[in-house]
Amino acid sequence: MAVVLPESLGASAADLKSPLYAAWQLTNECSLACLHCIEGSGPGKAFPDELSFEEAARIVGELLAAEVPYVAFSGGEPLLHPRFFDLLARFKGRGVGLKVETNGQQLDRKTCLRLGDCEVKAVQVSMDGTSEEAVRRLRPKASLRKTVDGIRGLREAGVAVEVNFAPTRFNASEVGGAMDRAVELGAYAFYTGRLMYTGNAVKTWDRIVPSETQYAAFFATVKAKAKEYEGRLRVCFHELGIVEELRYRAEHPAALIIILPDGRIKLINALPFTCGDLRRQSLTEVWAHYQKAWEDPRVTGFIDELAKDEKAIARLHEWVAL
Repeated sequence: MAVVLPESLGASAADLKSPLYAAWQLTNECSLACLHCIEGSGPGKAFPDELSFEEAARIVGELLAAEVPYVAFSGGEPLLHPRFFDLLARFKGRGVGLKVETNGQQLDRKTCLRLGDCEVKAVQVSMDGTSEEAVRRLRPKASLRKTVDGIRGLREAGVAVEVNFAPTRFNASEVGGAMDRAVELGAYAFYTGRLMYTGNAVKTWDRIVPSETQYAAFFATVKAKAKEYEGRLRVCFHELGIVEELRYRAEHPAALIIILPDGRIKLINALPFTCGDLRRQSLTEVWAHYQKAWEDPRVTGFIDELAKDEKAIARLHEWVAL
């Protein structure tokens, strides 16, 4: 899942003593092997050297000491991490805005109540259609019914819900209905955008990518529904290609860090660069390097390469340390 910043976090990283947002990919393990997954997650796909609980707990302590105001947990599927709730509980009562990004398949009633008890502010749930057929084609073995029941459980537990929708050639026409369903279920936000040619999508691209005609109809529907539900549903979408966003970020680095399952820090989700390692460095050291890493000519060089061939993003996980 891509990281979406709260609206208040558009500030640049320059001159800040610590990040405003930490997006933490707890594990690369997932219960599903989605055709479009940019992380290449799936059953048995956990990194061989993922952080131990003790290492992860230390990082939680550093985030709290630095007063990082927002932390989002993703994966893979974060709810599959064996000590997920133990880590989450360490933030309780500390005033941190917590978010969890999930495929929706583990959201039974007990889990929803525990998320509410841990003071999670929002859960982003993947709901990619209105039919079981479309959802299962994109996410084999997934259940739309489980997703919908999970969203209802979250709302009953007092947890705010965001919906994420990944458009493909076989579900793009269902986006209008999915937005209707999101409102009906009480979600406050809806996120979508173009697929990225990386991770699992490299192997499945010709089967899943919408045509430009489909994309045009898709975004027309998203815009119409956004207008229809103005004031009721916050709609965020990326209609342009990734190059425009990256050029902007190169000039205005966001005040966030992305923590990989092994403790390394990514510069941004859509670039193949790391700029630190919380297993071996302090958060202060990592943040200082992050602020300078955006000036590395390899960053603008890769963005220029993407401008010529957006499929170069297939190398996203060939991580290069800056």
